[in-house]
Amino acid sequence: MVRREGEDAVKPADLATRLGQGSIVAAAAKVFARAGFVDTRVEDILTAAGVARRTFYRYFSSKESVLAAVYEVATAELIHAIRALPTREPLLALRHGLDLYLDYHVENGALLRVLIEQAMASDSPLAAPRRHFRGKLVKLLDEAVRATTGEVHPPILYLALISALEGTSLELLAGTSRPADVARAKQAMHLVLDRVLAPKEHPALRR
Repeated sequence: MVRREGEDAVKPADLATRLGQGSIVAAAAKVFARAGFVDTRVEDILTAAGVARRTFYRYFSSKESVLAAVYEVATAELIHAIRALPTREPLLALRHGLDLYLDYHVENGALLRVLIEQAMASDSPLAAPRRHFRGKLVKLLDEAVRATTGEVHPPILYLALISALEGTSLELLAGTSRPADVARAKQAMHLVLDRVLAPKEHPALRR
């Protein structure tokens, strides 16, 4: 594990916990993708992870808590990927992040369908993590627009864009999510970004 500047070193006990959780989370992601959330049992996750029930309950209280962990890992990876993109244009980095997210539909559509459908239910264990993730995306969008155009928009505008992306994602997942379908979705979402965020005096923001 790479230690970032300004972060405290990971304690051995914390590292052991993360590693123990990680193997279960990775196995659970495969089970959820294969069987869906409703039909997945804790026993299925135990078998896939090769761990005892006692070990599972050391880290998680239920299959819902594992699903939340899968969601948090996936969304954290997306945020990290966006921030790590080497570009001087923050808004372009977000565009590349959008492409990365949509590309995920081709190889990982089954898992993504479970995560999105569960996250959008108000009584889901993913409801709170989804609000947190959307808040992070709003912050990224706001920072990118301010740095690129100097404009300030209300958060509801960014939330509307994120909701449009979620809707596009559900449309893709309702079909086959072939590369051609994903390419059309990218074009549509980039067009939405152009119309909403890129003013005429900043043509470099357009694709």
